[in-house]
Amino acid sequence: MKKIISILITLILIFALFCVPASAAGTGTLALSNAEGKQGDTVTVNVNLNSNPGLITMKFTVSWDTSLELTGVSNAGLLAGWTTPAPTISSPYTVRWADSLATTNNTKTGKIATLTFKIKDSATIGNHNVTITFSESRDASGSKNTFSNATATVKVKCKTHNYGNYTKKDATNHTRTCSACGNIETNAHTWDNGTINKTANCKEVGNKHYTCTAIGCGATKDVAIAKTNTHTFGAWTQSKAPSCTTKGQETRTCSICNKVEKRDVKATGHKLGAWTQTKAPTCDAKGEQQRACSKCSYKEVKNVDALGHKFSNPTVTKEPTCTETGIETGKCTVCGKETTNTIKATGHKMGAATVTKEATCLEAGKKTGKCTVCGKTSDETIPAKGHSYGEAVVQKEATETEEGLSVKTCSACGDKVEEVIPVIAKPAEESSNNMIIIIIAAAAVLVIGGVAAVVIAKKKKK
Repeated sequence: MKKIISILITLILIFALFCVPASAAGTGTLALSNAEGKQGDTVTVNVNLNSNPGLITMKFTVSWDTSLELTGVSNAGLLAGWTTPAPTISSPYTVRWADSLATTNNTKTGKIATLTFKIKDSATIGNHNVTITFSESRDASGSKNTFSNATATVKVKCKTHNYGNYTKKDATNHTRTCSACGNIETNAHTWDNGTINKTANCKEVGNKHYTCTAIGCGATKDVAIAKTNTHTFGAWTQSKAPSCTTKGQETRTCSICNKVEKRDVKATGHKLGAWTQTKAPTCDAKGEQQRACSKCSYKEVKNVDALGHKFSNPTVTKEPTCTETGIETGKCTVCGKETTNTIKATGHKMGAATVTKEATCLEAGKKTGKCTVCGKTSDETIPAKGHSYGEAVVQKEATETEEGLSVKTCSACGDKVEEVIPVIAKPAEESSNNMIIIIIAAAAVLVIGGVAAVVIAKKKKK
């Protein structure tokens, strides 16, 4: 298997060599990123490929001034063929990529390398240059590319600044300047706790005066203190008395701003006396009771339920049956009125049900019950049982070319269900080998066709 795959890869590479066209050489752009740090710091400068006409090799040199020390160069991985730089680093320093066996151009852009510099402790304060000078670049056809040179600035600041006093810049910030390098540091004012010039109350805005605590700044600001929401109220006084059903009202006034607050006073509610009977109830008619509020003219009235007739020894004049109501007649012992009452029907009393038709796998059965009082019958359905199939029995075994067959049988009614057994799959190894042979054959045809096309083209040129 490994030999076959190796042959296939070789054939595809040969075909690619005959078919890939060469790109024309062109002009590209290199760029460097700026950096800054203090004396003794380590900083990085990125080498970027901003435009790329297509290349397989790249070479340039790096140079820097004496305030800096190049401590390392790392490959960003964008270009292939990185050549490990010389261990001894001095200015100018050569950086190279050479992907000489490549047949296609690399047209990527972005960071290609990182230069690491140490700012010397003795470095002078200010800007120092790092320069890359283009040396050589070729594309896949062997043609030369041209790239621009690039320069970056490494700004060196004091390791330890020597700042003087702060000076007010504006209402928000103050500044101070380093006497060694001239670096200007800007910071926000740091205010003291402030002094209240005027206390705020519920009527007027107050005022608070702040001074910046930074030495030499002298900035000040006045901040308004919002009116308070705290009033100085007097006692509540009643402005409207409540009644049994309506709310009353109370008010109070702030002694500073004269703000008036109002609040409702709940209605007192009725003060009702005891219930007294104003109409006595009878057997058929409701009675009435009444009570009155002692503070106003409000009255409440409620009904008293009728007493209802009281019978003694009622007589059944019609017996109830399973489906029909009965009647009883009696005489009220209170008012002497004769009246009748309805007796509820007794309802059927069904005996045990008898199966009149057995249920099968597909058909429902039936059972019948009978009332023990009136003899009325009632039918009830018995649900169908459904088939009860056993295990499948193979009637015909499946092969690699034909399907098999199995049968399940219902143990109750003998109903049969057939199931198809799928064809047995061929081994995966045989299919895999056939596919490899087809791929090799196709690749060979492509290679032979490509070689033939090249030979014909050469003959035509002659």
